[in-house]
Amino acid sequence: MKQHFMMFAAYNQWANGRIYDAAADLSEEELARDVGAFFGSMLGTLNHLLVTDRVWMKRFTGEGDAPSNLATILHRAFPGLR
Repeated sequence: MKQHFMMFAAYNQWANGRIYDAAADLSEEELARDVGAFFGSMLGTLNHLLVTDRVWMKRFTGEGDAPSNLATILHRAFPGLR
């Protein structure tokens, strides 16, 4: 079982790395632009991914901050979010 969770964690790290690398090519305006996605902008979507990671870590460990709203904005600027 532990091996499965380690594999999932490695995949999550890989996938997050790819999406953050791609987002790094966008301007601040492009990152913040509301494109009608579920979480509005790319910045909103990336915040959502961080929120869900924190929710799962809280469930696994019982420690840390876990926002109750999946649309919580933890960081308004890309460098802090990354």
